[in-house]
Amino acid sequence: MIEVGLGGYLLWTAVAREVYKKYDKVSLPYENHGQHNVMVQSAVFQNNPHIFQENPAGKEDTFFPLQLNNKETNYCKQDTPIRALHRYDKHMIAQACEYYDILEPELKCELYFSEDEEKLTKATANTLEKDFILIEPYSKMNYTPNRAYPYEKWQKIVDDLSKDYQIVQIGAPNTKLLDNVTDLTGKTSFRIASKLIEYSKLFLSAEGGLSHAATTVDSNALIILTGYQSPKMVCYPQNNYINIASHGPCGLKIKCPECDEDALNHDEKEIIEKARSLLK
Repeated sequence: MIEVGLGGYLLWTAVAREVYKKYDKVSLPYENHGQHNVMVQSAVFQNNPHIFQENPAGKEDTFFPLQLNNKETNYCKQDTPIRALHRYDKHMIAQACEYYDILEPELKCELYFSEDEEKLTKATANTLEKDFILIEPYSKMNYTPNRAYPYEKWQKIVDDLSKDYQIVQIGAPNTKLLDNVTDLTGKTSFRIASKLIEYSKLFLSAEGGLSHAATTVDSNALIILTGYQSPKMVCYPQNNYINIASHGPCGLKIKCPECDEDALNHDEKEIIEKARSLLK
């Protein structure tokens, strides 16, 4: 079974948009679980005019079916306990669209925010300094540890940038907190965190769900890439990237010695310098 998380679902918002543009049909997302097809309802699909989220009973034929966990349409071709086997030659959105005869899709995900979400995000931003830097140091670790950048190096980045800017850390509850940050871990939903990126002077993150979400808003984002995945798969033209990998994509879900070595040997000053150049 191919595992799909929030970041994976977010990719399908782009596919649904491109499907609507080509076929003039709203998409019905589902996953196949053995003998049953199960409609997918996700927070990232809320308010999306291109994705149907109500009971489709009796109306299935009016929608465009999108199977999210099919290896023929998913960028992940095989998901084993040890390795996720990917196709590395093009962006994940383009791979999924290709199956539906859609070429050269726009590489941009979508979130549609409600008025209440807009107000809540603005209220949160108003509690922060005007030019704050938003960081999410930790990607989803239960899937793979190989997108991580060392805590000690993150701390050096924060120590430098916090001389001139308020650093706001977001992430899941019980995330290890860095020193010299304002703590918003566990205090925002994924959707509010995504919208908050728009208010930040810079968003700095490891590759993960929010690096995709940064494309849904007007953002200035710097994303750290490791050897876990190919840049061709995950990079968006509107984001900025630093690739610390010295080897090809491993796809390993267990600890990769080469990814570890790359992270330990990488000089965090490269990230600091790039961040400061984007803050000018």
